[in-house]
Amino acid sequence: MHPIIRDGDGKKMSKSAGNVIDPREIIEGCSLEDLIKKLHEGNLPEKEIKRCEINQTKTFPQGIPPCGSDSLRFSLLAYMQKNRFINLDLKRIIGYRESGNKVF
Repeated sequence: MHPIIRDGDGKKMSKSAGNVIDPREIIEGCSLEDLIKKLHEGNLPEKEIKRCEINQTKTFPQGIPPCGSDSLRFSLLAYMQKNRFINLDLKRIIGYRESGNKVF
């Protein structure tokens, strides 16, 4: 059984909604410009692209900092303990990255 992954606002992640985050973007980091560039490479209508640009600028004003694979894995495991839905919040992943650095 696999949980449904949602964005930080609880909306189901979907390519057509433009709110999908590639795990590599979390692991390696990604600038805001690259996130917006990926929106234009997809097949979203122009109206949706503008809405997604605003949302990504609000959610990731500095882009996505590199968090590493361990903090992403630990975050997903921690979410699994609670319920069937994962509201993927980048701040929580960053918190696990910082606490993991102190442990290791």
